[in-house]
Amino acid sequence: MANRAQPARTVRDIKTLAGKADDLHTPHKMYMRLFSLETERHRRLQERASAMLRVTNIDARCAEIDIEKEQLLNLLGVESIPLTMPGDAGGSRSAGGRPSRAVPRPDPRRARARGDQATPETEAVSSEPVRIRY
Repeated sequence: MANRAQPARTVRDIKTLAGKADDLHTPHKMYMRLFSLETERHRRLQERASAMLRVTNIDARCAEIDIEKEQLLNLLGVESIPLTMPGDAGGSRSAGGRPSRAVPRPDPRRARARGDQATPETEAVSSEPVRIRY
């Protein structure tokens, strides 16, 4: 009997055309990709419009807060309060992370000229600054 010189064929030996065709350049797949890109773009534009509306609403509320704060400060007879952000730990810090040695200055947008506001005669003016806790 003759020896078989050729090994037995398996599933790995079956020749197919899978993977040889350039699937991305078929027209229906390109149209599908265009459709999915347009859909994603539309969703992103809607998200952007929603985010811009939220930013506008936040800015409007901040402006209302500033107006109400100014009204309350005027009623208290206080010229201005230096603006500090929560988490500042009571002092500003320089870029190096050390506390700055400069005297903290109030925000110039909030400062008022001293001659602009007349003090009512019925109120007693105190020389002590008003301390407001937030």
